[in-house]
Amino acid sequence: MRLWRLEEAERLVNSELAQGLAETWASCADEKCLADSPYDPALVGVGRWWLSPFTIGNRKLGEIPFYSLPPVATCPGATPFCIRWCYAVYEIANWRAHVREAASYLLSLRDDFPDIVQRFLRRLPHRTVRLHVSGDFYSVEYLEKWAEVARREPSRVFYTYTKSFGLVRRVEAPRNLVIHLSADPHNYLEAVETWRGLRRGLVTYVYTPGAERRDFEVLRYILENTEARILLFLNHVQHAPRLRISAAHMWRRLKEALGPLAGRVVLDPEEFAGAPQCSLCQLCYRAYI
Repeated sequence: MRLWRLEEAERLVNSELAQGLAETWASCADEKCLADSPYDPALVGVGRWWLSPFTIGNRKLGEIPFYSLPPVATCPGATPFCIRWCYAVYEIANWRAHVREAASYLLSLRDDFPDIVQRFLRRLPHRTVRLHVSGDFYSVEYLEKWAEVARREPSRVFYTYTKSFGLVRRVEAPRNLVIHLSADPHNYLEAVETWRGLRRGLVTYVYTPGAERRDFEVLRYILENTEARILLFLNHVQHAPRLRISAAHMWRRLKEALGPLAGRVVLDPEEFAGAPQCSLCQLCYRAYI
């Protein structure tokens, strides 16, 4: 595992750079204020692809703004599967992205976080926002802050995938804060229990080439014990087994292993077929628009 990524996250959270960046975001109300700060535009968030802590899309999402935190350190529900396979731990992003995650965490600790976030959201035309390309809900208080933002912005949809099952069971999220449960071989029993309590959202699962028997057994258990649909991702981090898997081949294997239950499994189109991006697929949020 790239331990340096986790160690770096802790170091950056305590850095003067991240602290100063968070203070700048908290005090600025528009792009001019951000541009007049002493920070690089791509760091402070000014330009075509940023606005303060929000990054405007990536290769997978398309043009959907997202808000991210440092990986694992902000993930109380992290499992051994996360530690081994989390793409946010293994990705090699530029240093600015890592600093921005640390500053976003510091910003989220503030009592006025919903006010700050809403101030910048109102300068974005996008109606869909992704939470946590990296990171997760790390406390009830933090989750409640996003629930408050969603209540204030009823015309927007905020969606995310989480392993913080214990936290989401304790917060009454508004309908436009769409929370999908992220299951893996270590937490799927708790994911099933949590979905039964919430009865909303998808259950996601990461298929790992070479672990087909285990993964199909887990998928069957989830499908037999919930009415949820499963969104299946492909384990594609750098050290995962590099097997070429077509969507057609995967569908055949799912039908052979799961029978009629396979009808409730959806393959992530971008990861299995290369298209479309999330902004076009909209599976994870279109029912709430």
